[in-house]
Amino acid sequence: MDRLGNIIAFITVAETHSFAESARRLNLANSVVSKRIKDLESYLGTRLLQRTTRHVALTDAGYQYFDHARRLIHELAEVEENLRYQNENPVGDLRVSAPVSFGTKFLGPAVAAFLEKYPDVSVRLFLGDRAADLSEEDFDLAIRIGDIGNTALVARKLAESRRVTVASPAYLKAHGRPEKPQDLGRHNCLVYSGVNEGKAWSYRVKGRRVLQPVAGRFTSDNGMLLLDAALRACGITVLPSFIVGDRVNNGELEILLEDFEEEPMLIQAVYVPQRHLSARTRKFIDHLVQYFAAFTD
Repeated sequence: MDRLGNIIAFITVAETHSFAESARRLNLANSVVSKRIKDLESYLGTRLLQRTTRHVALTDAGYQYFDHARRLIHELAEVEENLRYQNENPVGDLRVSAPVSFGTKFLGPAVAAFLEKYPDVSVRLFLGDRAADLSEEDFDLAIRIGDIGNTALVARKLAESRRVTVASPAYLKAHGRPEKPQDLGRHNCLVYSGVNEGKAWSYRVKGRRVLQPVAGRFTSDNGMLLLDAALRACGITVLPSFIVGDRVNNGELEILLEDFEEEPMLIQAVYVPQRHLSARTRKFIDHLVQYFAAFTD
């Protein structure tokens, strides 16, 4: 019995919920995929899949087996890749998650340079401001800005960015300039909702970290939308300096409360600790570290 082939067939069916699609991906006949699943279930003495004419679903035992089997197959593939290509260029697909604003502005050129250097690697870059669960969503790595929260992740620093309070000259002319964090209570604040502290902005006051409650008429989980609102004199916002730096330099926005700023935020590449980190992931992280070594925003 080809146990490895049976396991791979099961993993593919579990991921696609389709025998036909699994057969297509594995370049096998439907009947062969079906037989491999039956052989695996017979060997284990339990049913892994519930089949109907239109749907394939995992049983409780199937969920348990799938979780472990996929992890083991992934680790085996990484070991094989490291052994086969330890003295050559890495190969394979790389899945990367990154925030929208940073990814749109900076990662395009970085990825292009990496692809030129390693022609046997393909990169799939997913942009979103929600922090992806790397272990559950099958990403090789993610770019995170600020507190990564999950201390189980391995992180490598790429760069730093200030978190600055800004408003347009037109807004400040109409509503006045806040001189201390407490003054924000009388201003319309444009709030980023993608962090737990969204309704309170963090400042350093007399050496202590202070969370200043803020409120306003516009909240978004996208920094570029908040930038646009600030440029249109809608209110005051707090954003990374890599988003607003150009607008500050050309006078469209002004930095406020600079004396109360917190320490710069870290921009990091993070990944789930594994015994065998793939060559392509390791090379890509090394590439990003080198690419952003001279990063200034």
